[in-house]
Amino acid sequence: MSNYALLIEYDGMKFHGIQKQINASTVQDALEGAIRILLKPQHDLRFHVAGRTDTGVHASGMVCNFYSSTKIKDIDLFKYSVNALSGDGVTVLAMRHVPDAFHARFSCTAREYIFKIIYSKDDHPLLKDRAVWVKETIDWDLVYSQLKHLQGEKDYKSLAKQYSIKDKPSKRTFLYAGIEIDPIQNYLIQFRFKADSFLHNMIRILTGTLVDIGTGKIQGRDLGQIIDSLDRTAAGKTLPAHGLYFYKAHYNSFPEIEEMYKSALHRDIRFPEGSAF
Repeated sequence: MSNYALLIEYDGMKFHGIQKQINASTVQDALEGAIRILLKPQHDLRFHVAGRTDTGVHASGMVCNFYSSTKIKDIDLFKYSVNALSGDGVTVLAMRHVPDAFHARFSCTAREYIFKIIYSKDDHPLLKDRAVWVKETIDWDLVYSQLKHLQGEKDYKSLAKQYSIKDKPSKRTFLYAGIEIDPIQNYLIQFRFKADSFLHNMIRILTGTLVDIGTGKIQGRDLGQIIDSLDRTAAGKTLPAHGLYFYKAHYNSFPEIEEMYKSALHRDIRFPEGSAF
């Protein structure tokens, strides 16, 4: 058996999440269907992903892997063939042979997401289904001051979809939390979060809570108190899925994956810049 890793990008609005479901179109269905056509496997295709994403959630750098009894001789040609067959909405950006021990989910040491909001009084139709529009005034200094409460390992039961964590551990460790402004469209703000893993709806609830604190809808308690309460009703709203992006999966023991990211997302392009006159 040979093990192959894929780096993929997809439009979450075109799928009912990434993982296979009954009577629903998913990213996994699209990719597996294309791979089956090309390889005609004599066994069930074992397809694994770095993280689960719900309907409407996008990915700019999701990692997957599958095992094949058929060795793929020309990986670049195979990648282009998968893209031709998988349909609109998902693209394989990079693909490579990886060690048998690699597993997209269980080998992953950290996951990174971004959540985009449009901070403007005006609608921006070019960002429809790509970011969540927030019209209220936000105290950004106050919001930024809340990020320190995410440092280290904590129980995030108050920032999760409750039925999904019943009888399950809810402690997670954040490695990074920040806020960035688009240098061109300065009304486009993105929250960036990196942790060992995340609970169901955790980032959508966390970002919604930060926005509610910043707009004054939540008063009298900070993010630290909300986290410590272990009470979902103490937190803010769950923001819509279309503002959320799976950005990157990290693998401490598999540098091959970082090389895939670099080759696919950081092209070495050189040309003269600026006005020619």
